[in-house]
Amino acid sequence: MIKSKKVFLILLSLLIIISLATKYYGSIDSIEYMGVAKFFTSYSNADLRSSHSLTYGLIHAPWVYLFKTYFIMKITSILWLMLIILSVYYMTNKDKKTLLLLIISPIIWYIGPWIGPIQLSALLFLWGFFFIDNYNKTGKLPSLFYSGILIGLAWTFWNTVIFLLFFIILCFFYKRNVNHLLLFLLSILLGLLPLLIIDKILYNFSFYSIIKHFIANIVVALYGSIYQGMHYLKNQIYSYISFLIMLPLFFYKLFYKNFFQERKRQLIFIAISFLFFLANPQIRYIMFLWPILMLYLPKVLNKKQFKIQLILFGVISLLVVSPYIIQIKYSTNSRDFTEMLSNFGNWQVSSINKDKLILQDINEITQGYPDEIFVIGNEVDSYNALATLYWDKNVREFVSIQDYNLWMQNKTLLFEKKFMPVPKIQDRRQIWISGGISKNENDATNYSAIKYAIGIGEPINLKDFKLVKNYTTLYLSEKINK
Repeated sequence: MIKSKKVFLILLSLLIIISLATKYYGSIDSIEYMGVAKFFTSYSNADLRSSHSLTYGLIHAPWVYLFKTYFIMKITSILWLMLIILSVYYMTNKDKKTLLLLIISPIIWYIGPWIGPIQLSALLFLWGFFFIDNYNKTGKLPSLFYSGILIGLAWTFWNTVIFLLFFIILCFFYKRNVNHLLLFLLSILLGLLPLLIIDKILYNFSFYSIIKHFIANIVVALYGSIYQGMHYLKNQIYSYISFLIMLPLFFYKLFYKNFFQERKRQLIFIAISFLFFLANPQIRYIMFLWPILMLYLPKVLNKKQFKIQLILFGVISLLVVSPYIIQIKYSTNSRDFTEMLSNFGNWQVSSINKDKLILQDINEITQGYPDEIFVIGNEVDSYNALATLYWDKNVREFVSIQDYNLWMQNKTLLFEKKFMPVPKIQDRRQIWISGGISKNENDATNYSAIKYAIGIGEPINLKDFKLVKNYTTLYLSEKINK
């Protein structure tokens, strides 16, 4: 027992050190959550562009303002992870097998450096699952009430919970008292109150984030991304491979008859949730369900299988953490496990830090051209990279090239779809439903005052601008007719 604790403490210490020391902070959406945190400080220098709930960034805003760094968001991510590990340890009656299997799990090492809400949301959802499982066993309504509040809070921070909530209801309320379901839904609404209140204050509509996220997922699934050059499920094959590699070898043993019969509702929920995530196989999604999976997996492993699984997890974890170790001192084109697979045979390591070069360039530009509004391109969200990195106040605003082009064309609409079935009979009326995304009509940016544009890695692709100077990474252009 003492030896197991020592191994656990050593691994936990390594996890913390590597996660905090690496320059990697996550790729997908992480910069968005950082940008939200900065947006609600006095250091903001760009309009907000968020596809998710603002709650996670908002709760970090005071700390980001106080310390003028996003490092605090890395610390809290590790804190949520540690609380998840301790929670699972408590829920399994301090089972050391579960503790070891959890701390050496590849997904734990993968998610360690990531800035984002999944860790916190997974922690809240884990306890929500714990209480609904207790309700399932005992029928106690207080457990059901606690579960709903915690799942509602998990939803407050990570919008994707809306889909898993449907599976929870399907699995745990099939052939159950409808009144119990109503109590559960009411408690979810209570847990969701922070998001509803924030959305009402900021967007003047309480269900803004929920509807936006839900509809956006449907639109992307049916029509693809609204942004040119972006593809849904990019590098799909490698995403599937890396996703499946993370799963336990003995996952199938959970569905052996004797074990499954006693835990039908719980295991069906786990199975359909993993299948749902396979529709968009991002490794980080596994983290959300992993703590729940670890409540059951060690119970079905014999001594030999446990050792095999432990060794496999250890080997995969070493591969997963390798890019992060490299990024403590260097940069690489294989920043995480999926990129390492997709770039196999073409791995590159460099001592050049791209973020530092961008920051040096923007500091030099703003010293020569202070208090200006800059159009940033050529990607539609390139502006966010500069806005996130730059902390000084010599810039009036960074503007997306997409918004500037819309202003130039006197347009506001980005995307629109209309559903209008045509009657085959001579009916006097016809129904239609439409929706879309447009530029904010309250946009306060002074586009007519823009005189300069910055391209990242290449000159800006705007016809009325000419190149003034090529810096290390950035290209400064000036408007011809000012």
